[in-house]
Amino acid sequence: MAAPTIPLGNTDEFPINTAAVDLAWQSDDQNLWFVTAEGAIGRFEPRSPWSNTVFTPGPGFAGTANSLVAWPGHGVWTFLSGQSAAVFVKCDNNGHYQTHPLDSGRECHSMVLAKSREGWDRIVAVLSDRSRLVFINSGGVMSTSLTYPDGLHGVAVSEREPTRYWLSSPGGRSLVRYDAHTGAFSPAVTIGVEPRDLAVTPSGDTVWVATPDNEIYKYGVGDGLLTRVDSPCPARRQKATADGTLWFAGPEGDAIGYVLPGEARAAVISTGDGSRPSGLAMSADSRLWAALSGRQALRRVSRYRLAVVSGDAQSTVVGRRFADALVVKAVQLDGTPVAGQRIEFSVEGGSAVFENDKPAETRYTGTEGEQLGAATSSLLKALKEGPCVVTARWTETKAVASFSRLTVTPPVGAAHHVRYVSGAGQTVSPGKSFDEPMKVIVEDKDGSPVPGAEVTFKIRDEGAATFPGGVDTAKVTGEADGSATSPVLTAGDKADVFAVRVWVAKTPVSLLLEQNIQ
Repeated sequence: MAAPTIPLGNTDEFPINTAAVDLAWQSDDQNLWFVTAEGAIGRFEPRSPWSNTVFTPGPGFAGTANSLVAWPGHGVWTFLSGQSAAVFVKCDNNGHYQTHPLDSGRECHSMVLAKSREGWDRIVAVLSDRSRLVFINSGGVMSTSLTYPDGLHGVAVSEREPTRYWLSSPGGRSLVRYDAHTGAFSPAVTIGVEPRDLAVTPSGDTVWVATPDNEIYKYGVGDGLLTRVDSPCPARRQKATADGTLWFAGPEGDAIGYVLPGEARAAVISTGDGSRPSGLAMSADSRLWAALSGRQALRRVSRYRLAVVSGDAQSTVVGRRFADALVVKAVQLDGTPVAGQRIEFSVEGGSAVFENDKPAETRYTGTEGEQLGAATSSLLKALKEGPCVVTARWTETKAVASFSRLTVTPPVGAAHHVRYVSGAGQTVSPGKSFDEPMKVIVEDKDGSPVPGAEVTFKIRDEGAATFPGGVDTAKVTGEADGSATSPVLTAGDKADVFAVRVWVAKTPVSLLLEQNIQ
C-alpha cells in the first residue's frame, strides 16, 4: 500500500487509514501495531518508504476496544467489549484474528504482559465489573485471581519483577501488589487520592500513579515516599523509561506529557487541537510514538529533548541584567546527554539582549563532567518592562525549551527614603547585645525598592550603645531587594532610652529607631 501524504509542516505526524486508540511495538517484525475503538487491528511500518495496513476482522463479534498488548511470538492482543458479551482478540503477524470469549460483557480498564508463577508469559487484565484479575495464556485459556474487595483499575509490571504486579484501587484510594507465586494481594499502600493508570520503572523502584485530575503521584518503592507532580492535563497511558522520565498521553489536553527526573511539574508537547493522543509505544530505536485518536495519524516524538536546567523564574528591572544565566541540557529520549550541539537562545519581542547586545546568541553544549550536554547563555540585559520570554532551540533537531517565567519591572528611581521593617523597640540589660539587628528598605519616591544604596545607622546619644568595634556609626550597602540590615548593637553600662538615626545620603527622609536599656 502506498504511504499517505505527510502533512505539510509536520514531518513527525504519519497518517494512517483509521483513528487508533492505542498502539504497541512488536519486536517480532519491528513494526508498530495499533487498534481502533471498534477493535480493528492494524500495522504501521516505520521505515522508508513507510506504510500502514488495517486488517478487517471477520464476521462475528462486535464491540469497543481501548487497549493493545504486543506478545512476542503470539501476535498482538486487545479486549473487545460488546453489549452482552466480551472477548479477548488476538491478531497474528499475517492479520488473522482469533477470539476467546468471556461469559459476560464488561470493559477492560487495562492490560499488561506479565509472567505466571511458572515463568510463562501471560496477559493480565483488569475488568471494570470484576474486583479481580483475569489471566489469559497464549492458547486462550483463562483464569482469575481472588476477589479484591475495594476494586481494581490499573495494572503495571516492571522488567525486574514480572511476577509481582502493581495495581491501583480507586475504592481503597491505594496501591496494592499481587504476587503470582502465592496468588495473594499485599497490604494496601494508602495514597489518599483516586488512582487510575499506573506505570513502573524497568528497575521497579518507582511507581507512577495517574489520577482523574491534573496531578500525578510518584511513589518510591524503597522509601515509601509519595510525591505530587502537577500536570497541565490529566495523564493517561503512562510509560516510565529507565532514566527516570515519565511519559503520558493527555487526550484532554491534546498533548503528550512528560515528567523529567526530579521535577515537580509535568511538561507537555502539543499535538494540535482535536488530536487526542490516547496511547504510547517505544520503538526499538528509542523513539516514542503516540496514537492520535482524534485524527487518523500516529505522532512520533523526537528522539531528542532539550530541557530547562536553571535560570527561569527570575526578575530584574529595566536597564539591569538578570542575576543568573539560562541553562539548558540536550539529551536523547533515554536521558543520555549529547555533547557539542549548537543551541540558539533567542528573546521574543525585543524585551532583552545578551552580552553581544543582540536578542539572540549561539552556544554549544559541554563535552565533559557536569557540563556534558549543557549549554549556558550569557547574562541577559532587560530593555523593557513586562514578561521576557526566551526560547532555546537545538538547531540539529526540532527540540526546543522555553524560559517563560522571566519578568522585568519598571526602572527604579533614585533613593528617596528608608522604610522601617524590624529591629526597633528592643529592651536589654546594660552591657548586653540586642537580640536583633535593625532592618530597613530603601525606596524611591514611588515606593519601589532601590538596590545597592549606602545606608547609615548612627547612634544619637553618646555612650548609649555601640556597634562592633566600639563605634557609634555603621554604613551598610543595601541588598538587591533594597533591604539594609545594621550590625548588632551592644548596650552601654547604664539604663537609657536612645535613638538610632537611619538615612541615605542626599535624601529628604530619615528614620529614628528607639531602643531601651534597663
